[in-house]
Amino acid sequence: MDLEALVWPDGVVIAFSVLIIQVLTTVHILYTKDEVRSAIAWGAIVWLAPVFGLLFYMLFGISRIQRRAVAARQRRGLKPREGGMADPDGPRLADVQQSTPQRWRAHDRLAGRVAATPLTVGNSITPFDGGRAAYEAMVAAIDKAEKTVALTTYIFQADQAGRKIMSALVRAKERGVDVKVLVDAVGNMYGLRPVSNILRRRDIDVATFNPARLSWRLAFFNLRTHRKLLIIDGKTAFAGGMNIRKHHLEDPEKGQRVRDLHFGLSGPVVRQMAEAFADDWLFSNQPELDPEIWMPEISSQPGKIAVRSIPDGPDEPLQKTAMIMESALASARKRVQILTPYFLPEQALLSALKQAALRGVQVDILLPEKSNLPLFSLTAMAGIRQLIEAGCRVLVSSPPFDHSKLMIVDETWTLFGSSNWDARSLKLNFEFNVECYDEGFGHQMAQWVAPRFKAAKQVTLDSLKKRPRHHRIAGRLMWLLSPYL
Repeated sequence: MDLEALVWPDGVVIAFSVLIIQVLTTVHILYTKDEVRSAIAWGAIVWLAPVFGLLFYMLFGISRIQRRAVAARQRRGLKPREGGMADPDGPRLADVQQSTPQRWRAHDRLAGRVAATPLTVGNSITPFDGGRAAYEAMVAAIDKAEKTVALTTYIFQADQAGRKIMSALVRAKERGVDVKVLVDAVGNMYGLRPVSNILRRRDIDVATFNPARLSWRLAFFNLRTHRKLLIIDGKTAFAGGMNIRKHHLEDPEKGQRVRDLHFGLSGPVVRQMAEAFADDWLFSNQPELDPEIWMPEISSQPGKIAVRSIPDGPDEPLQKTAMIMESALASARKRVQILTPYFLPEQALLSALKQAALRGVQVDILLPEKSNLPLFSLTAMAGIRQLIEAGCRVLVSSPPFDHSKLMIVDETWTLFGSSNWDARSLKLNFEFNVECYDEGFGHQMAQWVAPRFKAAKQVTLDSLKKRPRHHRIAGRLMWLLSPYL
């Protein structure tokens, strides 16, 4: 027998190996993807573009972040986070607001179980319109710090805005304040100089979140923290969607480059914010923070806002923020107002929006007319026809680009934070949002957004038809990839 005849050519061996990997990858897709659309899309990529598709799936399709988070906590003797299906300890909305409708009591129960955080009472919230007001308040708070400063953000640039924050952090460090800074590894690279290097040279304790290296860790560099939190002495804090960069500053001559909204908070919810930071700090292979120092107990003040924090991320078993949004839409009876810079919601949220509109709720969605990411504008316009047909009002705001993230329901319930209305925020990113049950605060925010809605231009079915044909075609093609944008 000629043994050489039994040896397969190299090309056949390679092709057979790729085929086996494709089959195994397909099995992995079928077992790990919860949505048919996602499974079909990934399967098509793997089989239609074998080498590129397999590499792309390894980089972007597999979420190893949950296992890494569990391992990081176990190394320090902590229990892994689990799905919040039990009522958390703490007050119920019915105890705080006895006249609240049953639908909001039911929503409060769902939100508590999903977010796994209790409702807190006795909180105060101060909105800041624009970067200059927000950054000045943040610098003033850092300058008053006595014990601790914890800062986490996605983008932190060493520019006109970033230098002021860095200088305040250095001053706090020189006073003996314990300063911790956590910057996302991708956001850290915005601009020419990584802020992490500058802070380290100034003796600030800094870490980068989920850094990408040429190793197996490269496979989940796509998962990043989008949270924006500043916590002072565990007692006062800031949260919202505003990064630290000069784009948010108003130029006296040119005006705003980016419109945005941020919030200052005080009260028991700050402890929940500090706990979220401590988890992220631990996840980033940093020492565990002493809860007595970083997370002190805060007494509530009667008559103030009832608030719950919603920390969310790919290491959590539920899509917390999306589920809470859907529940709030189901609870709406009069009006829903949504501001978001990026709008590519998945089918469940689209259905909730349409159902609210079909029940007679006025659903208003405000998007930027021109996005800082042109692909998002094209894709968003490609997917809103069904909302308009169901009765939702979609409006677009003229420049400057509006980066605000806000949701108001019946001027009773308000949601703000770092999440956008897209799959990246609601599935891949680590996000932090806050839900508020308070008619006074809801009315205040509704009054704040009123001029923006009034000045915006409504999108109609006719205006969609009049868009250039190549824009419509490109938008529909990009819409197919919307779960991954």
